Amino acid sequence: MRPATDQAETPRLCSGQPGSAKEAVPGPRPWWRLLPQSTASGPWAPGDAGGGPAPGSSSPARTNPPCTPVETPRSGAAREFLHELAASRQARSISASAGTPAELLLALLEAQLLGQHPPPEDVQLARTLLERHTDPYLPFNLRSQMEGANLDSDVVDALMHQLGACKPPGAEEGAAGAQAAAARAASDVGPDVPPEDDCDAAAPCGSLREALQLLLAPRQPGRPLVAAQGGEGAVSESGSDEAEGGWEARGLGPVQPPLLDEVERVLSLADSWQYDTWRLAEVTHGHALSCLGFYLLQREGLVREFRLHPTRLTRLLLAMEAGYTAAPYHNSTHAADVLQTFHVLLHGAGLTGHYLDRLGLMAAYFAAMIHDFGHPGLTADFLVASSDPLAIRYNDRAPLENHHAAAFFGMLRRPGSDALAHLGGAERAAFRKTVVDLVMATDMKQHFALLSHFNTAHGLQPYNKDVGPWRLARRPRASRSGSLEPPTDGHRHTTDAGEGSMGRTPAPAFPSEQQPEPPAPRPADEAQRLVSLQIALKAADLGHLGEELEVHKRWVRVLEEEFFRQGDREQELGLPISPLFDRTKQGVSKSQVGFYDFIALPLVHALASAFPGAQPLLACYVSNYDHWRAQEGQPQPQQAQAQQAQHGPPASRAGSRKLELMAAAAEGAPA
Repeated sequence: MRPATDQAETPRLCSGQPGSAKEAVPGPRPWWRLLPQSTASGPWAPGDAGGGPAPGSSSPARTNPPCTPVETPRSGAAREFLHELAASRQARSISASAGTPAELLLALLEAQLLGQHPPPEDVQLARTLLERHTDPYLPFNLRSQMEGANLDSDVVDALMHQLGACKPPGAEEGAAGAQAAAARAASDVGPDVPPEDDCDAAAPCGSLREALQLLLAPRQPGRPLVAAQGGEGAVSESGSDEAEGGWEARGLGPVQPPLLDEVERVLSLADSWQYDTWRLAEVTHGHALSCLGFYLLQREGLVREFRLHPTRLTRLLLAMEAGYTAAPYHNSTHAADVLQTFHVLLHGAGLTGHYLDRLGLMAAYFAAMIHDFGHPGLTADFLVASSDPLAIRYNDRAPLENHHAAAFFGMLRRPGSDALAHLGGAERAAFRKTVVDLVMATDMKQHFALLSHFNTAHGLQPYNKDVGPWRLARRPRASRSGSLEPPTDGHRHTTDAGEGSMGRTPAPAFPSEQQPEPPAPRPADEAQRLVSLQIALKAADLGHLGEELEVHKRWVRVLEEEFFRQGDREQELGLPISPLFDRTKQGVSKSQVGFYDFIALPLVHALASAFPGAQPLLACYVSNYDHWRAQEGQPQPQQAQAQQAQHGPPASRAGSRKLELMAAAAEGAPA
């Protein structure tokens, strides 16, 4: 419906109306006055003096003589653009040109705006999609695209299942195997954590080395804490800190300095775009997450700024670490790997300047640390198909992500485990909202919706698989240090070749003071800020795809084993074995090129396009992508790249013409 201010905002010369003898002065015209006069036969007629009946109104249109809009310089460009748009729409079916349900709905609205009658089959298709609550951003022809990329049918099925583009395996079988699955009880506050008395609760750990002493000290479950010589006070059963003197577990000595030195050396490499978290887990004896978490929180000054009690923080980190299961892939080492990648990405892309304040940075670190907290090593589809208690509790909607966040915040309610006790009410609410928003975004079922939202928010074109990621990945990156100051622990951030896999780590993401630093990006609004952080965490969640090749292959092997274990359970329960989960066949290593093409590279390419500081991460992804392509006999298309660099892809040229017309219509310049 047109606004009531139409008459005042748009001067017109109208015969047969009061005041028509007075010449009107041309002025700004609303967008609906730019439509061609041929649209008068449409739902409403822009040239009608009375404006026609309001939408939904049964009153007849007025019969006043039509008004002739005053011509302005921009009218010709606008009409040219709209006529060209209408002609292109008439040449083909709307649904045939739309890539997603969202594009179909926008095209239908566009047709109505142009006064056209959309094909009934397209209207029926849109209605069916809405009634079925279809993901509006899931491409219509996703399966055919994957099949056109010469992917095997089981690889296509696996990718479609992971993206939620088809029914989960066993959905038709109802509650088959439900009794067996229900035997595994799932607590609202996550897996059991070690007794608080096991955490050396009152040991002072203000410095990194003191914290490492506490985090790495061997613990004997069930042995009480006793006061060290000269210590006073006691540790209550609730784990409260009633003394700040030295405490140690009975019969256990301190961690030896050589081990602490090696742990600090490996931690000092955490600013690199490629990082071997397996090595950190090895030197910390399985405590990669707690050690890296404390290291980053302390080095960023967050422990001091938010008055986090160091002892309670170490206890919380140990409890979070213990809350992860022994799953081959979704374990605490994976959480540490995501934390490290997220840390480098936030600083390298400049998101710590205006996308995150200090509280937001701490919440982002915690979101990365608990994004898979209590993960059972099973997919959400399996939980739903087997009527798992987690699926029942969360009504089959993102049961894993809901559980990760709920279990963590439930754990904070345990006595002595709330390291965030000094946060005020508003700070706690903001912290919780950020953590929940980020963790929930890691649900792969929301992949296309989030990526489409991100592309729209930043004005990006969708990723073109035929063009590939090479041009952007090879482009020199814009260096950035974010707000991170160079470490003062005396350790170098790059190592000489020959020190194992860590010695081949590329230069850190944080440049020296001599390098120019571009201005930090600013979000246009809150929606853009949030979706950008969510996309960054999603990219970090897939971070192993950009690690050194051997490190990446190790992650692929353990992921394959985790999927095989689920396939074994599906076979035991009489459920259909998920694609690529059958131990007797090749696993996920078979699907790497397809996963890069349709999931990983569109995600990271969009991130690197919006934030040039993230381009090194894309380059790391592409390096491994080229390896898998070569494994499948798909060499890098150098000739195609040369042509695209010189002329650009045809789709880009067509899109550029459309953008030129739109710009001309807006600015009044000739197209």
